[in-house]
Amino acid sequence: MTLSSLFTDDVGPLPLLAVAGAGLLIWYVRYLGENDPGWKGFVANILTVIGVGAYLVVLAVVFGAFIAVIGAFIAVMLFMVPLFALGGASGVDDRRARRGYYRDRYDNDYY
Repeated sequence: MTLSSLFTDDVGPLPLLAVAGAGLLIWYVRYLGENDPGWKGFVANILTVIGVGAYLVVLAVVFGAFIAVIGAFIAVMLFMVPLFALGGASGVDDRRARRGYYRDRYDNDYY
């Protein structure tokens, strides 16, 4: 969902109200955790701790995915080093046909 899809006539004002309500709910839970010494403040503090934990888990997953992409790129580059050292994976285009093979008119080797 993009910001422009929040303002279309198809969905009405409900997505905007949901985003605003979620923001107010987060603000109210933090307010209760700081200002209410009773059971509501205790529950709000627990929800705040759970929210911070969830945020850290999401951050770790995103960071791990980024590291995995970098690792995959490095692995591909390392597998290309021997090919580069051997002159590339150009196939049979630059040499004559081997014994027992013949070339067609497109320079491919066949039996």
